[in-house]
Amino acid sequence: MHTFHSMAKRLLILALLAGAASGAYYLYTRPPTALVLTGIVTTHDVVVAPQIGGRLVQLAVKEGDSVAVGQAIAEIEPAELEAERAYYDHSAEGVQSQIREGEAALRFQQRQLTDQIAQAEASVANAAAQAAAASADAERAKSGMERTRELFKAQLATGQAMDDARTGYDAAQARVESGARQVDVAKATLALARTNAEQVEMRRSQIQTSQSQLAAVGAQRSKADVRLGFTRVVAPVAGVVDVQAARQGEVVNAGQTLLTLINPDDLWVRADIEETYIEQVKIGDTLTVRLPSGEERTGTVYYRRADASFATQRDVSRTKRDIRTFETRLRLDNADRHLAVGMTAYVLLPLQATR
Repeated sequence: MHTFHSMAKRLLILALLAGAASGAYYLYTRPPTALVLTGIVTTHDVVVAPQIGGRLVQLAVKEGDSVAVGQAIAEIEPAELEAERAYYDHSAEGVQSQIREGEAALRFQQRQLTDQIAQAEASVANAAAQAAAASADAERAKSGMERTRELFKAQLATGQAMDDARTGYDAAQARVESGARQVDVAKATLALARTNAEQVEMRRSQIQTSQSQLAAVGAQRSKADVRLGFTRVVAPVAGVVDVQAARQGEVVNAGQTLLTLINPDDLWVRADIEETYIEQVKIGDTLTVRLPSGEERTGTVYYRRADASFATQRDVSRTKRDIRTFETRLRLDNADRHLAVGMTAYVLLPLQATR
């Protein structure tokens, strides 16, 4: 009887062991229901850099600080650029003074030229009238002399009368010659006055040149203002200071990274999926994401790379090629700020049953 009970006990143990082995074999050989993908929380970094070089006199934020769009976060030494702008300010004032003086001189010269031309034209007209009168007097004197000559030949006029007539004609002829010279002088004066108009045009051209110089100085001053504005570095986006690459007091170059910003509301999980399972992932799918703390939350697939990346494993068999992966990205809610860049995240990919 004792032997029978021992035998039954051994058979029961063997049966239990066989059942356990069968269950273990089933669990081992059963296809997995979900694939665990190891991903990483990441985002886009916004690099903040100055547009000019110089000494960093102020850095108003540090790593971990939150900044708003347009917030001043750094300042480059402005003294040199302020001196440059002051130089162009003084240059502009000097050129403007030259323009004002030139315009005043031009107005005076134009009035003076107008008066000179009017006077010269009047002198020409007066000289011409006097010359015409002298010519008329000369014609009368000539006629009187010829009549006196006929009377003198007829012994009806005395020699004295003849001399007086000849003298009167000579005097009238001299006045004609004098009047002609006065007309020439008046015309020359008029021509000289009109020639002075070229000097007026030359002064007007000088003023235009000064105005062009003023415009050039104004452009340089505007450029100096713009460069002076570059000494104030502001945040291009709202976010959190992730990395502070420079320190206050350092001399930095244009384009050198001062700090990087990240948007904590624009984080995502990147996970690479083997090509064997990529067909089971679609844009808009929701997958469970497990954080290192064990917390789980839902992520939405918003990006799936169209082309496979380089092989992640080397398959040495003759029936398969190298295993390649596709990048996927999932958007998660980070209102509680539990997610951080660089954090490991596990993506649970449910596997569909295959026939």
